[in-house]
Amino acid sequence: MGREPTVPGDLLVGIHVLVVEDNPDARELFKTILEYAGALVSVASGAEQALRMCEQILPDVVLTDIAMPERDGFWLIGELRARQEAGARRIPAIAVTGQGMGSPARCEAAGFVEVLRKPVDPWALCRVVEDHARRR
Repeated sequence: MGREPTVPGDLLVGIHVLVVEDNPDARELFKTILEYAGALVSVASGAEQALRMCEQILPDVVLTDIAMPERDGFWLIGELRARQEAGARRIPAIAVTGQGMGSPARCEAAGFVEVLRKPVDPWALCRVVEDHARRR
């Protein structure tokens, strides 16, 4: 008579997600949700760190906040897309924002495949990550 888990514990098995979020609490929450669903999760506290990490790892999906100090999510995706134009595999990028700067049209033009608004529903987050990771 227990409740079913909100997110299946094996939904994201085999999927590697790079979470880019400057807020430590939000970063940890995204990591916890995605790991609960079975994903392998790497985290970066900013865009420049994430870009350096992408030289060492090849995530299946990048989940990034848009509004970050110094370099924002648009800068990160622009840099990733420029490097991928040179022949690397195109990594699906999902924008997460709590501010109005993440309009769907602007995000799509920048190269994001999806925009999620904070606070993010855990089940919606996992479904979107799974959908884009398995699509590529």
